[in-house]
Amino acid sequence: MELVERKTLRVNSMVLISKKRDENEGLMFVDINIAGQKRSALVDMGALDLFILEKTAKKLGLLIKKSNRKIKMINSEEAPTVGVVRNVELQIDKWKGKEEFEVIKLDDYDYVLGLNFLDRIHAALYPWADQIHIITGPLSKIIVPVHQDMKVRTKVLSSIQLVEDVSYRRNIDSIEYNAMKTSSEVGPFKVHK
Repeated sequence: MELVERKTLRVNSMVLISKKRDENEGLMFVDINIAGQKRSALVDMGALDLFILEKTAKKLGLLIKKSNRKIKMINSEEAPTVGVVRNVELQIDKWKGKEEFEVIKLDDYDYVLGLNFLDRIHAALYPWADQIHIITGPLSKIIVPVHQDMKVRTKVLSSIQLVEDVSYRRNIDSIEYNAMKTSSEVGPFKVHK
């Protein structure tokens, strides 16, 4: 039996050591530039799209177009949105784009960045490192610092779902309730259009 000498190759590795955190830290916010104004937006994985408060959209001078869309929040009824603002210049660090925001009447936060938007811009969240990484290419990314606001620890924002393509009189609460049951309790299901 012949012994083979093995060598370990090392590439300049970097180890991230997270800072010690309290378990009950606040919500995640990111600095944005919207319509030429520097602001802070809530990063909400429970929300699906981009949302802006009606009073904030008006203050920025954005043109609100009426829409027939509705939002559905957990433990509440569907409610119509105020409208939509399109082609809004949005910048997060070095990333820039023209986006569409749904205008809503909620008064919790001025701006909400939801899951569909984060997915569309190829963003990965690293809350333990206080960062968002926006993947811009195979070997490139933009590292965006985030901050957690301790003052909003007691505020609760329900998940926001933009309701589209929902059949008239379809019982969304029933669907959500059934989704909580195990597959043996509900059985196979199909989505009908």
